Amino acid sequence: MTTPLMEELEHYETVREDLAQEHAGKFVAIKGRKILGFYRDYMAAARALYPEHEQGSVFIQEIRSGKDAHVGIIHTPGIVALK
Repeated sequence: MTTPLMEELEHYETVREDLAQEHAGKFVAIKGRKILGFYRDYMAAARALYPEHEQGSVFIQEIRSGKDAHVGIIHTPGIVALK
């Protein structure tokens, strides 16, 4: 079984350091291998994206670099949150 958003997570890990140079501390939204946008916080991203995209179908992650960059997937009913 494939983990939801694995493609997006792998893409994020590939571009994370580049994103952090310009967008550290912001939240990035990724679907597939496409960056949908950058947001000031998770709720701003969710409000902007979920009217057009099913919850749990978009990777939303705070952009961090270095030792603080660990990403973990948290599954909640109807939502896949990343921390």
